[in-house]
Amino acid sequence: MNYSESLQYLEELNVFGMNLGLGRIKKLLELMGNPQNKYKTVHITGTNGKGSVTCMLAEILKKSGISVGMYTSPHLDSYTERVVINGNEISREKMAAAITVVSDLCDFMVGEGDEHPTQFEVLTAAAFYIFMKEKVEYAVIEVGLGGLLDSTNVITPEVSVITNVSFEHADKCGGTLEGIAKHKAGIIKPGVPVIAGADGMALEIIQGVAADNKADIYIAGKDFEAKPIKPLGQLSIPPNLGNTSVGNMSPSMIDLQIEALSALPYGRCESEGNTIRTQLVEFASHNDQMASLDYKLALMGLHQVENSSLAAAAAMLLAVNDLRITQRALKKAMADVHWPGRFEVMSRNGYELIIDGAHNPAGIRTLRDSLDYYYPDKKRIFVLGILRDKDFEGMLEILLRPEDRVIFTTPSSERAADPVELLECAKVENKDAIGDPKKALERGMELAENATRESAGTESDTILICAGSLYLIGYLRTLLK
Repeated sequence: MNYSESLQYLEELNVFGMNLGLGRIKKLLELMGNPQNKYKTVHITGTNGKGSVTCMLAEILKKSGISVGMYTSPHLDSYTERVVINGNEISREKMAAAITVVSDLCDFMVGEGDEHPTQFEVLTAAAFYIFMKEKVEYAVIEVGLGGLLDSTNVITPEVSVITNVSFEHADKCGGTLEGIAKHKAGIIKPGVPVIAGADGMALEIIQGVAADNKADIYIAGKDFEAKPIKPLGQLSIPPNLGNTSVGNMSPSMIDLQIEALSALPYGRCESEGNTIRTQLVEFASHNDQMASLDYKLALMGLHQVENSSLAAAAAMLLAVNDLRITQRALKKAMADVHWPGRFEVMSRNGYELIIDGAHNPAGIRTLRDSLDYYYPDKKRIFVLGILRDKDFEGMLEILLRPEDRVIFTTPSSERAADPVELLECAKVENKDAIGDPKKALERGMELAENATRESAGTESDTILICAGSLYLIGYLRTLLK
């Protein structure tokens, strides 16, 4: 298959839907020679933040001089985003070649009377195969859904990470918060250390499963913690230093600029409308396996401070048996890491535009907290698209202030909520429903530009936030490139 044919094949697999269970993937991987056992792994699950933690940890390993693969889902724009090696998306040719290998084995399974693997199982097997072929030393693996019955749960990792647990995908994970916690705790393996960012009843369940597996557990807020050092500040870099996200600056120049930000609580370096951002984080260890340190984090949002602590804690546990993983590598990774669509801040015509894939109540709560923290006095214009199977009334109640302006639109999904229905639920005066996401974005940008021109100060008093379903966020990011 070429890449186009492999995409068509993957789309055709949607007919099998979501069918949790490990029988098919185990059989498929066995036919492939169990590629997932050819390298070390880290397994990461959680309701929110698991992709960010996966990305941060992979970057730490990369900065340590280690060949590392990263598997995440879903993608924003292309399937190749899901399989990354040393920070680079896999090529279309290599992705197509792996899908071809897997599809042939799927046909063999069906011929033997087995069920056909699902789309996610095919993608997971392809990722494991690619990592084997590329001879990675580590692979950082994000769970697709839940944990216990997820097709990634065929690995025995060096460390397991559970970011947090809240009420999502309950219909697939037992119907209750307790059931969700049990599913996420299902990635815990005998004797494999666990990093946990959960709390309350969910944490108690995770602790119980860890104890049953004789797995040491390190808990955020107890065994380690992280906090932003200060709230707000900015530093502008002259435009002639470059015209990309890091300009044409040499590494030493970038280091000097970022170092200059350490005098500030929240740093912003701008170059020709693009932005390098850092926030300063204090990581404190309360156990003898980890070290306390400060670092600059290139991902914005209060939630990313906590996510970074989970990645740092996992890296420090790996470092016990791999001396290549150092504090220096960790600091460089945190300052460089990039994870699109998660409180991603862009500069546009004098105002700031934020893209965030907050698609459930917990994510929306985190987005609201971050907006209140970084932009407490800014006027807010939202472009929002939400899926109808979410608690969108509760999400809107959390996110919106009475004075906010909102444009509701339609994500590219058959599960998309009707923007008119969202409009009727929103308790704000200034609201519109524009079904076409492109036109909704154009209207939001027009409003933000008008507000910026009318702003009395040198800095705009308005921000534009595009948020909601990842189906929407991926499309809007493509338009903004």
